[in-house]
Order: sequence, then C-alpha cells, then structure tokens
Amino acid sequence: MERPTNKKNFLTVGEVDIVRRSFLNLGNENAHAGEVFYRQLFALQPELRGLFVGDMDNQSEKMTNMLGMIVSQIHNMPELLPMLSDLAKRHLVYGVRVEHYQHVGHALLSMMKEIMGHQFNTEVAEAWTKAYDGIAITMIYNSFGQEGAAQYRSSA
Repeated sequence: MERPTNKKNFLTVGEVDIVRRSFLNLGNENAHAGEVFYRQLFALQPELRGLFVGDMDNQSEKMTNMLGMIVSQIHNMPELLPMLSDLAKRHLVYGVRVEHYQHVGHALLSMMKEIMGHQFNTEVAEAWTKAYDGIAITMIYNSFGQEGAAQYRSSA
C-alpha cells in the first residue's frame, strides 16, 4: 500500500458518489447526526467524554460541518490532504490516540445507520468504511507516523 500522503484517491468514483449521496441524505438531520454520533461514541468508550470540555451541541455542529467539508473534497486529494493534516494535528493536541480512531469509525457507521435507516445498506456501509479508513490512516500517519498507521491497520 502506498503512503497515505500521496495524491491518489482512496475511493473509486462510484464509492465517492455513494458517500456523497448518503451524506446528502442526512439533510436536515445534520444537528441530530452529531448528537447521535457522540451518543454512540460515548456508549462505546465512555472515557472519551473527558476529551470534550466544551458545549456538546457546539461540538456536534463542528463535527458534522467538518464531515461535510471532508465529504465535499473526498474526490480531490490535493485539497483534502492538507485539511486532514491540520485536523490530525489538532486532534493530537486534544489527546487523541491511535486506538481512538477505531471507536470513532464505529460511532460514525452507527450514526449513519441510525439516521439513514433502511437506506444504510451493505454498499453504503462498505463505501463509508473504506472512506473512513482512508481518512483515519491519513490523519494517523500525519500525527503518529508509519508506526501509528500500522497499528491502526493491524486493529482494523
């Protein structure tokens, strides 16, 4: 596998379309999606609640806005990579560790499934899993180097 900092996209054109369409399906549910995401995350890993010191409504909005920005550029690696690098550095300062990325991925998929209901099918789940893994590995590589990326891959 190539280093995650290359300019090649980690999704096919079809997978990009699936991720984008399914994100658009959240539509007016964006605020609720953030709430569901954090409820799922803290149910999986209650100790992660301690990483969040501010207002969770504001945090939920920030998360869904950032997710929207990532989805909007998921086809455009030259634009996406600097965004992910910056996001990774901020999360490192917040105390995020490699193992947290797995829990975030599970919470993200659970949120999508809860919000989308029956529209969250195998094709959507696979596209989002691949998208999240590419995003996570890129962020981990930027924060923790090759060793961190290898740790994430071995736990996936």
